Amino acid sequence: MSPRRGSRRAAGAALLAATLLLGGCGGGVWVGVGPDDDPPGVALAVSPTQAVPGQTVALLADARDDYHVDYVAFYQLLPDGSAVRLGIQFTPPYQLNVVLPTDAAPLTQFFARAVDDVGQFADSAVATVQVLR
Repeated sequence: MSPRRGSRRAAGAALLAATLLLGGCGGGVWVGVGPDDDPPGVALAVSPTQAVPGQTVALLADARDDYHVDYVAFYQLLPDGSAVRLGIQFTPPYQLNVVLPTDAAPLTQFFARAVDDVGQFADSAVATVQVLR
């Protein structure tokens, strides 16, 4: 066997060992081409789901991103289809407490918007509070 062939085998064995070690610890080597930053995802829960005017409702968002969630903004969806921003949270837990106004719609709707560190965003599904009178 030539010395060159032996060094190739040694290099191949070292590469195999490194691959197995990285794979075993959850690591790896990735090579990507082009942008691979995904937008964030967000889900919103409200508690309680039934309340009276003047009662405090907690809005709790679960926001995740493949790199970093910059902030979560909470909105109330108005009956005319527009939205008003209620507040912003920059760190988890992403939660905002809101007092239902006396003129709250019978079904008051909220959503959350998660924004990542490069400005990509996603909106949650609408969460509804039934306002009891």
